[in-house]
Amino acid sequence: MRGRWWPWLLLVLALLPALLIPKRRPLVRVVPSATLTEAIFANPRTLDPALADSAAEWAIDSNLFQPLFGETSSGGAIRELVSRAQWHGHTLRLWIKPVPLVGGGHLTAVVVAGALARPLWPMVASPTARQLLAPVQGSQAVIQGKTPFLPGVATVGKREVVIHFTTRVTRTLLKQLANPALSIVPASDMLRGGANWQLTNLFGTGGYRLTNWVPQGELTFARTGRRGPREVDITIYPSFQQALLSFANGAVDVVPVDPLQLPVVSSRLLKEIKAFPIPGTLSLYYHRGSGGVFRYRDVSVATWVRTSFRGRIRGLGGQWPARWPVGGHMTIAVNRQLPEAVALAQTLAHLKPHQVTVKEVSLSQLTTLARTGAINAYIGQANLFSGPWGAIPLVPLRSLWLVSGNVKGAAVYANGSFDWHRATIVP
Repeated sequence: MRGRWWPWLLLVLALLPALLIPKRRPLVRVVPSATLTEAIFANPRTLDPALADSAAEWAIDSNLFQPLFGETSSGGAIRELVSRAQWHGHTLRLWIKPVPLVGGGHLTAVVVAGALARPLWPMVASPTARQLLAPVQGSQAVIQGKTPFLPGVATVGKREVVIHFTTRVTRTLLKQLANPALSIVPASDMLRGGANWQLTNLFGTGGYRLTNWVPQGELTFARTGRRGPREVDITIYPSFQQALLSFANGAVDVVPVDPLQLPVVSSRLLKEIKAFPIPGTLSLYYHRGSGGVFRYRDVSVATWVRTSFRGRIRGLGGQWPARWPVGGHMTIAVNRQLPEAVALAQTLAHLKPHQVTVKEVSLSQLTTLARTGAINAYIGQANLFSGPWGAIPLVPLRSLWLVSGNVKGAAVYANGSFDWHRATIVP
């Protein structure tokens, strides 16, 4: 037996090359995350678009509901839930798209007619909707609770809606219908859901439904349509700094950035901030009636704008005039609800601390101050001075967001809210 060991040795030597070949590992398919995580900084008070008045509320409502018309980044109106629109005189005719409703069924003319009246009901009482729908015939009757339907809105068949106005129909009226406060919320869903309809019957045309809402914690939404991530998690952060840390650690995909928060963003994360266009531009308006010359030559407009936004928003190339007729000291008023304007004003005050004072006010106060001549300059989107004025174009309006590299196709709505439907999560 001991003499026969060599045949086994020959067999082992013959098989050795095959044994030394490394085994082929099975392919491991990397499945991209189907969840988009977004940060907000306040617990939504309501998810009714007719009553929403904060960034946290619009961040959600804009993705759940749609108005009849949308607004482009240049401020124009485009058809959203409407396939065709015709107007003549005081009458507007709309043909409604049969868009699927999250709660079941499809959008019809009857649903649209009820949804336009709903924000005027006393139980909703949306101040924004009251202003926008004031030109519709019979709107006051709905506001006063005399009728649940708008007398000036009629339906023809399953798809056509006819709206009668008290004024001539213009493209301005179409832009009013594009306001998110007039997003289509089926009135029947609200009535069936009762007091808790936002938790149980929050159904629109956006293709997402609410699956969980933890006050001061998070909100979770599941996709029911064909576009966007399978799930969206909205997490409420107590501070921007904590959201930054979570973004750096990969715990959140998108974070809204107020221009006033740019100074605390690290240089590394600054590169990941995207500036998305939204309608409007900002200019520095000044009154020509004052004397004196402001010493501006050592601060160019380009440097001012670049410093204000750390290079993330490009200026419009505006130039100081040859003579600055507002006196040796300038008080710049700004609408406190326009963070870009506030950032610009504060930066110029920092660059010229002894010559510039900033006054942050409401839009109505800004209008009064400009028209009464109580200020000599302000940053805004339109001239409000009653006397001779000049303007220096500064920047286009932008919505700033920290966007993770695994989010592709990122975009925002006209109100600056992040668009879930156009985002794709990749590995």
